[in-house]
Amino acid sequence: MIQRFWIPVLAALMTLVPLGDSVAGDSVQTRIARLAERDSITVLVTDSGLGGLSVCADIESRARQTGLYRQIRIIFANAIPESNRGYNRMKNTADKIRVFNEALKGLAGWYAPDGILVACNTLSVLIPQTPFVASTAIPVLGIVETGVEMLYKRLVKEPKSTAIIFGTETTIEAGTHRQKLIEKGIDSARLVQQACPNLAGEIEADAQSDLVRTAVDLFVSDALERMSRKDDRVLAGLCCTHYGYVATQFGESLRSQGVADAEIIDPNARMSDVLFPPGKPRRSNTPDIRVEVVSRAVIAPAEITSIGALVDPVSPATAAALRNYTLKRDLFPFDPEEK
Repeated sequence: MIQRFWIPVLAALMTLVPLGDSVAGDSVQTRIARLAERDSITVLVTDSGLGGLSVCADIESRARQTGLYRQIRIIFANAIPESNRGYNRMKNTADKIRVFNEALKGLAGWYAPDGILVACNTLSVLIPQTPFVASTAIPVLGIVETGVEMLYKRLVKEPKSTAIIFGTETTIEAGTHRQKLIEKGIDSARLVQQACPNLAGEIEADAQSDLVRTAVDLFVSDALERMSRKDDRVLAGLCCTHYGYVATQFGESLRSQGVADAEIIDPNARMSDVLFPPGKPRRSNTPDIRVEVVSRAVIAPAEITSIGALVDPVSPATAAALRNYTLKRDLFPFDPEEK
């Protein structure tokens, strides 16, 4: 009798307790891919800045082209707490984790998304350390996994290639891409890490500026000097979502500095794949698609102009949402003096 009583109680409790991947037995990618089984979803894309808007634009464009979802709400949330308080300026990893954790809690509380895409390498490397991700039922997918998988496939296919991992200071210091590739069997001698301080901010201000071009040339030069296999194919991994906006400039810089065989690896264009599994039927010819941009920090007019012009050809709706973004100071709590 006691056993018969507890079986339904336990079953009910299991529906209330968030299940981590190890318990549920499904990867984050699988859980997000299952959203394609629904007619209507809310997906939240976040970044420490505006680089991830390219992922947001890609989702909107593909949702319109495929008609996979009858209704989809796409929310882009800028996760930096203040305009001058980016994650790369924070004193230590503990501060970054604390602020990002508060941001995720705030975003989940306000918008109750079905899935969260962290379209930011800087923040993606922090995902495993955030208490929110460990306890939530919402699948949270980072872009690092996408970049690692793309680089791995090309490195295996091109055994004489070398990969340069371009990223922010936080991304390079964490070394997650490099470590994961080594764990997959890639020789560390084929991997060069290159930090690009302040490049993301300069791209937001004006992606076509001479300053950005000069910085890209400098970082490419620094990386090439540390390569031991100069004549091999070079895979340039753009492991910051902002860098995808200037992918052409990276390619031109590599060629101008003597790399005859270079390939740009841009994870931005692939992150939305998880929401559009192959073989799914069209559900609507006129899908209801809503795009919103929200930020706790003020977005400068120059940033709106620069990034808006870059995403507009892919998704005019995303560019319009950026121009009409919502400044939400209570998006998540932030105490700059907290230790």
